Amino acid sequence: MVSLQKLEQGVKPFQNYCNSLRFSKQISLPRGGITSSNSFNYRTILSKQISKAETKELAAKKHSDAERRRRLRINDQYSTLRTTLPNLVKMDKASVLKETIKSVRELQKSVKELKKRCQGRDVYAFPSEANQLNLCYSDDNMRLLKAALSCEDKPGLMSDLTRAVKSVKGRVVKAEMVTVGGRTRCVLWVQGLKGNEGMVVIKRALNLVINRSVLSAKSKKFRFYP
Repeated sequence: MVSLQKLEQGVKPFQNYCNSLRFSKQISLPRGGITSSNSFNYRTILSKQISKAETKELAAKKHSDAERRRRLRINDQYSTLRTTLPNLVKMDKASVLKETIKSVRELQKSVKELKKRCQGRDVYAFPSEANQLNLCYSDDNMRLLKAALSCEDKPGLMSDLTRAVKSVKGRVVKAEMVTVGGRTRCVLWVQGLKGNEGMVVIKRALNLVINRSVLSAKSKKFRFYP
């Protein structure tokens, strides 16, 4: 009887070991669950790869569209040059560019020559956008006064300017007038006025004409009070 109990005690550790193995098999994850998880990971990786490919493709398309628009703009500019440049024989881009550089250099040379010719002359030959009046004596003896003015073009403007000069005992000996876009520039050379006093009175008289509006010029005659 004692030997049987000893035998059962010796077998019990082997039974516990077998039970532990059986339990571990029962709690192990099923094969289907592992396969589903792996499949999910594969789909995630694949979708990331597809999104990267789509991003690269979209960026390449944008770059291609931008390059196409740039080439269209350049071709349009070349077309404009072909119709603008004089004496253009060859129509390829290299010839057009060469002729453009040549024309620009010729224009720069012409501008330099014109500047040399205009030295010592009245460069501002066109009327300004704002009303202006500049007075100076053109000789050392202060006998010839030069009045350069810009104002709105008005009916009878030259007559009003002449009357304004006469009202201060001056006399117009020379006059130049240019009208562009409803604005007039007039240069008067006046004799009969001397010193700063003469410049002050003619400035007041001419300013009355310059600042007079077109509506007042049409409605009534203008009187000068020097």
